[in-house]
Amino acid sequence: MAKSLLLFLSGFCFAFYCLGQPSKIDCSSKQVQDSLITHYIDNGAATFSYNNPKWHVYLDSLIAICPTIARAYQQKALPYIKSGDFGRAFPLEDKAVEYDPVRWIGYRAFLKCIFSKDYEGAIADFDLAQKIVPNSFVMDHSYCFYKGLCFLELKNFKKAERNLLEDIQIQTKGDTAKNVHYNTLLYCGIVYYEMKQYKKAEAYLKKCLSQFSQLPDAHFYLAMVYKVEGKVYKPHLEFAKKAFEDGYKQNEDNEAYAYYPHQITLYEVLEELKNN
Repeated sequence: MAKSLLLFLSGFCFAFYCLGQPSKIDCSSKQVQDSLITHYIDNGAATFSYNNPKWHVYLDSLIAICPTIARAYQQKALPYIKSGDFGRAFPLEDKAVEYDPVRWIGYRAFLKCIFSKDYEGAIADFDLAQKIVPNSFVMDHSYCFYKGLCFLELKNFKKAERNLLEDIQIQTKGDTAKNVHYNTLLYCGIVYYEMKQYKKAEAYLKKCLSQFSQLPDAHFYLAMVYKVEGKVYKPHLEFAKKAFEDGYKQNEDNEAYAYYPHQITLYEVLEELKNN
Protein backbone atom coordinates (compact mmCIF):
# COMPACT_ATOMS: atom_id res chain seq x y z
CA MET A 1 0.00 0.00 0.00
CA ALA A 2 2.82 2.41 0.89
CA LYS A 3 4.63 1.68 -2.40
CA SER A 4 1.41 2.22 -4.32
CA LEU A 5 0.81 5.57 -2.59
CA LEU A 6 4.38 6.70 -3.26
CA LEU A 7 4.05 5.79 -6.92
CA PHE A 8 0.70 7.56 -7.10
CA LEU A 9 2.13 10.72 -5.51
CA SER A 10 5.18 10.58 -7.77
CA GLY A 11 2.72 10.43 -10.65
CA PHE A 12 1.18 13.69 -9.60
CA CYS A 13 4.66 15.19 -9.32
CA PHE A 14 5.45 13.92 -12.81
CA ALA A 15 2.16 15.11 -14.23
CA PHE A 16 2.18 18.54 -12.58
CA TYR A 17 5.81 19.53 -13.05
CA CYS A 18 7.31 17.41 -15.81
CA LEU A 19 4.34 18.08 -18.06
CA GLY A 20 4.20 21.72 -17.10
CA GLN A 21 0.62 21.55 -15.73
CA PRO A 22 0.94 23.30 -12.32
CA SER A 23 -2.79 23.56 -11.62
CA LYS A 24 -4.62 21.02 -13.75
CA ILE A 25 -3.81 17.99 -15.86
CA ASP A 26 -5.37 18.18 -19.32
CA CYS A 27 -6.16 14.54 -19.90
CA SER A 28 -7.67 15.37 -23.28
CA SER A 29 -4.25 16.50 -24.54
CA LYS A 30 -2.50 13.90 -26.71
CA GLN A 31 0.85 15.28 -25.59
CA VAL A 32 -0.09 14.77 -21.94
CA GLN A 33 -1.46 11.28 -22.61
CA ASP A 34 1.64 10.27 -24.58
CA SER A 35 3.94 11.50 -21.81
CA LEU A 36 1.99 9.66 -19.14
CA ILE A 37 1.91 6.48 -21.23
CA THR A 38 5.67 6.67 -21.72
CA HIS A 39 6.24 7.19 -17.99
CA TYR A 40 3.74 4.68 -16.57
CA ILE A 41 3.55 2.00 -19.24
CA ASP A 42 6.60 2.03 -21.51
CA ASN A 43 9.09 2.92 -18.78
CA GLY A 44 6.97 1.59 -15.93
CA ALA A 45 4.67 -1.41 -16.13
CA ALA A 46 6.34 -2.78 -19.26
CA THR A 47 9.63 -3.20 -17.40
CA PHE A 48 7.99 -5.92 -15.30
CA SER A 49 6.23 -9.18 -16.17
CA TYR A 50 2.44 -9.38 -16.36
CA ASN A 51 2.39 -11.29 -13.09
CA ASN A 52 4.42 -8.77 -11.09
CA PRO A 53 2.21 -6.72 -8.70
CA LYS A 54 4.01 -3.58 -9.88
CA TRP A 55 2.31 -4.02 -13.27
CA HIS A 56 -1.03 -3.14 -11.69
CA VAL A 57 0.45 -0.47 -9.40
CA TYR A 58 1.74 1.53 -12.36
CA LEU A 59 -1.49 1.17 -14.32
CA ASP A 60 -3.71 1.96 -11.34
CA SER A 61 -1.64 5.11 -10.77
CA LEU A 62 -2.02 6.13 -14.40
CA ILE A 63 -5.79 5.55 -14.30
CA ALA A 64 -6.06 7.58 -11.08
CA ILE A 65 -4.29 10.52 -12.71
CA CYS A 66 -6.04 10.34 -16.09
CA PRO A 67 -9.00 7.93 -16.10
CA THR A 68 -9.71 8.43 -19.81
CA ILE A 69 -6.52 6.88 -21.24
CA ALA A 70 -7.76 3.80 -23.10
CA ARG A 71 -4.44 2.02 -23.28
CA ALA A 72 -4.16 1.96 -19.47
CA TYR A 73 -7.28 -0.22 -19.27
CA GLN A 74 -6.17 -2.43 -22.15
CA GLN A 75 -2.78 -3.02 -20.52
CA LYS A 76 -4.30 -3.64 -17.10
CA ALA A 77 -6.51 -6.31 -18.66
CA LEU A 78 -3.59 -8.23 -20.19
CA PRO A 79 -2.68 -10.42 -17.18
CA TYR A 80 -6.35 -11.35 -16.76
CA ILE A 81 -6.68 -12.23 -20.45
CA LYS A 82 -3.56 -14.40 -20.37
CA SER A 83 -4.74 -16.25 -17.25
CA GLY A 84 -8.32 -16.69 -18.52
CA ASP A 85 -9.92 -14.43 -15.90
CA PHE A 86 -12.36 -12.90 -18.37
CA GLY A 87 -14.68 -11.63 -15.63
CA ARG A 88 -12.00 -9.13 -14.69
CA ALA A 89 -10.56 -8.63 -18.15
CA PHE A 90 -13.55 -7.61 -20.23
CA PRO A 91 -14.84 -4.74 -18.07
CA LEU A 92 -11.38 -3.23 -18.56
CA GLU A 93 -11.45 -3.95 -22.29
CA ASP A 94 -14.88 -2.30 -22.41
CA LYS A 95 -13.36 0.83 -20.87
CA ALA A 96 -10.59 0.83 -23.47
CA VAL A 97 -13.20 0.63 -26.24
CA GLU A 98 -15.28 3.36 -24.59
CA TYR A 99 -12.38 5.83 -24.59
CA ASP A 100 -10.79 4.83 -27.92
CA PRO A 101 -13.11 2.70 -30.06
CA VAL A 102 -11.07 3.23 -33.23
CA ARG A 103 -8.04 1.54 -31.73
CA TRP A 104 -9.58 -1.11 -29.47
CA ILE A 105 -12.92 -2.32 -30.86
CA GLY A 106 -11.25 -4.75 -33.29
CA TYR A 107 -8.91 -5.95 -30.56
CA ARG A 108 -11.81 -6.69 -28.22
CA ALA A 109 -13.48 -8.63 -31.02
CA PHE A 110 -10.28 -10.64 -31.47
CA LEU A 111 -10.20 -11.44 -27.75
CA LYS A 112 -13.80 -12.66 -27.84
CA CYS A 113 -13.07 -14.86 -30.85
CA ILE A 114 -9.81 -16.44 -29.69
CA PHE A 115 -9.78 -16.19 -25.89
CA SER A 116 -13.29 -16.17 -24.40
CA LYS A 117 -14.90 -18.08 -27.31
CA ASP A 118 -17.81 -15.63 -27.35
CA TYR A 119 -18.30 -16.08 -31.08
CA GLU A 120 -21.58 -14.20 -31.41
CA GLY A 121 -20.16 -11.32 -29.36
CA ALA A 122 -17.03 -11.32 -31.51
CA ILE A 123 -19.06 -11.15 -34.74
CA ALA A 124 -21.07 -8.22 -33.37
CA ASP A 125 -17.84 -6.42 -32.42
CA PHE A 126 -16.23 -7.10 -35.79
CA ASP A 127 -19.31 -5.76 -37.57
CA LEU A 128 -19.10 -2.61 -35.47
CA ALA A 129 -15.34 -2.40 -36.03
CA GLN A 130 -15.88 -2.62 -39.78
CA LYS A 131 -18.14 0.43 -39.60
CA ILE A 132 -15.74 2.41 -37.39
CA VAL A 133 -12.46 1.35 -39.04
CA PRO A 134 -13.28 -0.21 -42.43
CA ASN A 135 -10.97 -2.84 -43.93
CA SER A 136 -8.60 -2.90 -40.98
CA PHE A 137 -6.57 -5.75 -39.54
CA VAL A 138 -6.00 -7.03 -36.01
CA MET A 139 -3.24 -9.44 -35.01
CA ASP A 140 -2.09 -9.85 -38.64
CA HIS A 141 -5.49 -10.82 -40.05
CA SER A 142 -8.52 -9.10 -41.51
CA TYR A 143 -11.79 -8.89 -39.63
CA CYS A 144 -13.24 -11.31 -42.19
CA PHE A 145 -10.69 -13.96 -41.25
CA TYR A 146 -11.81 -13.96 -37.62
CA LYS A 147 -15.48 -13.79 -38.55
CA GLY A 148 -14.90 -16.87 -40.68
CA LEU A 149 -13.46 -18.67 -37.65
CA CYS A 150 -16.42 -17.58 -35.51
CA PHE A 151 -18.98 -18.83 -38.03
CA LEU A 152 -17.01 -22.08 -38.35
CA GLU A 153 -17.36 -22.67 -34.62
CA LEU A 154 -21.05 -21.72 -34.76
CA LYS A 155 -21.44 -24.32 -37.55
CA ASN A 156 -22.69 -21.71 -40.00
CA PHE A 157 -20.39 -23.02 -42.67
CA LYS A 158 -21.76 -20.93 -45.57
CA LYS A 159 -21.02 -17.70 -43.72
CA ALA A 160 -17.64 -19.06 -42.67
CA GLU A 161 -16.88 -19.80 -46.32
CA ARG A 162 -18.07 -16.36 -47.43
CA ASN A 163 -15.91 -14.52 -44.92
CA LEU A 164 -12.76 -16.56 -45.54
CA LEU A 165 -13.10 -16.08 -49.30
CA GLU A 166 -13.51 -12.37 -48.67
CA ASP A 167 -10.35 -12.50 -46.56
CA ILE A 168 -8.54 -14.01 -49.56
CA GLN A 169 -9.87 -11.21 -51.74
CA ILE A 170 -8.62 -8.62 -49.25
CA GLN A 171 -5.17 -10.20 -49.19
CA THR A 172 -4.78 -10.61 -52.95
CA LYS A 173 -6.83 -7.62 -54.19
CA GLY A 174 -7.82 -9.87 -57.07
CA ASP A 175 -4.24 -10.79 -58.02
CA THR A 176 -4.25 -14.59 -58.01
CA ALA A 177 -0.43 -14.63 -58.18
CA LYS A 178 -0.20 -13.24 -54.64
CA ASN A 179 0.29 -15.63 -51.76
CA VAL A 180 -2.51 -16.02 -49.23
CA HIS A 181 -1.74 -16.51 -45.54
CA TYR A 182 -1.39 -20.24 -44.91
CA ASN A 183 -3.82 -20.14 -41.98
CA THR A 184 -6.51 -18.67 -44.23
CA LEU A 185 -5.92 -21.60 -46.59
CA LEU A 186 -5.99 -24.00 -43.64
CA TYR A 187 -9.35 -22.73 -42.43
CA CYS A 188 -10.82 -22.74 -45.92
CA GLY A 189 -9.83 -26.41 -46.09
CA ILE A 190 -11.41 -27.08 -42.69
CA VAL A 191 -14.64 -25.33 -43.65
CA TYR A 192 -14.94 -27.34 -46.86
CA TYR A 193 -14.16 -30.52 -44.91
CA GLU A 194 -17.03 -29.70 -42.55
CA MET A 195 -19.25 -28.99 -45.56
CA LYS A 196 -18.27 -32.40 -47.00
CA GLN A 197 -16.89 -30.70 -50.10
CA TYR A 198 -13.82 -32.87 -50.00
CA LYS A 199 -12.24 -31.91 -53.33
CA LYS A 200 -12.21 -28.25 -52.35
CA ALA A 201 -10.97 -29.15 -48.88
CA GLU A 202 -8.12 -31.16 -50.38
CA ALA A 203 -7.16 -28.35 -52.75
CA TYR A 204 -6.96 -25.71 -50.01
CA LEU A 205 -5.11 -27.96 -47.58
CA LYS A 206 -2.55 -28.89 -50.23
CA LYS A 207 -2.09 -25.23 -51.08
CA CYS A 208 -1.61 -24.51 -47.38
CA LEU A 209 1.07 -27.22 -47.14
CA SER A 210 2.81 -25.86 -50.23
CA GLN A 211 3.50 -22.74 -48.14
CA PHE A 212 4.02 -24.36 -44.73
CA SER A 213 4.82 -28.04 -45.20
CA GLN A 214 5.24 -28.71 -41.45
CA LEU A 215 1.85 -27.39 -40.33
CA PRO A 216 0.40 -30.28 -38.29
CA ASP A 217 -3.22 -29.10 -38.55
CA ALA A 218 -3.12 -29.16 -42.35
CA HIS A 219 -1.67 -32.69 -42.39
CA PHE A 220 -4.29 -33.86 -39.92
CA TYR A 221 -7.28 -32.48 -41.80
CA LEU A 222 -5.90 -33.68 -45.13
CA ALA A 223 -5.64 -37.13 -43.55
CA MET A 224 -9.30 -36.86 -42.50
CA VAL A 225 -10.28 -35.91 -46.06
CA TYR A 226 -8.34 -38.86 -47.50
CA LYS A 227 -9.86 -41.18 -44.89
CA VAL A 228 -13.38 -40.25 -46.00
CA GLU A 229 -12.40 -40.66 -49.65
CA GLY A 230 -10.87 -44.10 -49.02
CA LYS A 231 -7.36 -42.97 -49.86
CA VAL A 232 -4.09 -43.64 -48.05
CA TYR A 233 -4.09 -41.17 -45.18
CA LYS A 234 -1.85 -42.47 -42.36
CA PRO A 235 1.33 -40.89 -43.76
CA HIS A 236 -0.22 -37.46 -43.14
CA LEU A 237 -1.00 -38.43 -39.56
CA GLU A 238 2.61 -39.46 -39.16
CA PHE A 239 3.69 -36.12 -40.66
CA ALA A 240 1.41 -34.33 -38.19
CA LYS A 241 2.84 -36.32 -35.27
CA LYS A 242 6.44 -35.52 -36.24
CA ALA A 243 5.61 -31.85 -36.84
CA PHE A 244 4.12 -31.61 -33.35
CA GLU A 245 7.14 -33.32 -31.83
CA ASP A 246 9.43 -30.93 -33.70
CA GLY A 247 7.55 -27.94 -32.24
CA TYR A 248 5.64 -26.78 -35.30
CA LYS A 249 2.24 -25.10 -34.91
CA GLN A 250 0.10 -22.38 -36.50
CA ASN A 251 2.54 -19.64 -35.39
CA GLU A 252 -0.14 -17.22 -34.26
CA ASP A 253 1.04 -14.72 -31.63
CA ASN A 254 -1.36 -15.79 -28.87
CA GLU A 255 -1.27 -19.52 -29.52
CA ALA A 256 0.59 -20.07 -26.25
CA TYR A 257 -2.41 -18.76 -24.29
CA ALA A 258 -5.43 -20.03 -26.21
CA TYR A 259 -6.36 -22.71 -28.74
CA TYR A 260 -7.56 -21.40 -32.06
CA PRO A 261 -10.84 -22.70 -33.49
CA HIS A 262 -10.60 -26.30 -34.70
CA GLN A 263 -6.91 -26.36 -33.77
CA ILE A 264 -5.79 -29.93 -33.17
CA THR A 265 -3.57 -31.40 -30.47
CA LEU A 266 -0.96 -34.14 -30.49
CA TYR A 267 -3.40 -36.24 -28.46
CA GLU A 268 -5.92 -36.19 -31.32
CA VAL A 269 -3.25 -37.26 -33.80
CA LEU A 270 -2.11 -40.12 -31.57
CA GLU A 271 -5.72 -41.26 -31.06
CA GLU A 272 -6.27 -41.39 -34.82
CA LEU A 273 -3.07 -43.35 -35.30
CA LYS A 274 -4.01 -45.76 -32.51
CA ASN A 275 -7.56 -46.38 -33.68
CA ASN A 276 -6.90 -46.81 -37.39
